[in-house]
Amino acid sequence: MEEKICQSCGMPITSNEQWGTNRDGSNNEDYCKYCFESGEFVDKVTMEEYIEMCSNYGEQAGMTNDEMKKFCTELFPTLKRWKCTCTEECAGGYNPNCTCENPECHCRGEHE
Repeated sequence: MEEKICQSCGMPITSNEQWGTNRDGSNNEDYCKYCFESGEFVDKVTMEEYIEMCSNYGEQAGMTNDEMKKFCTELFPTLKRWKCTCTEECAGGYNPNCTCENPECHCRGEHE
């Protein structure tokens, strides 16, 4: 299996059993089972809140919690869940037809 990482938390996926699940029970090959279950994110938080949560698992990843926080702060903005894909499409402004998948995207005015 080609090494992949969860596009929410960055955890390496080493077996098919680690994938999250879609609503129909099939594997979701973007997110791990700890982040995505039955077609929904387990933790409905901002990226900043998620960085704080994940920084508590530094030891499990072989680093200090401060190192883990720094790692997450650099990695998360590049992951599918957190990366805003509408910069060109919406130019950062209001666009009710925005197709960005980032839950923190403000283009549709949903988080104002």
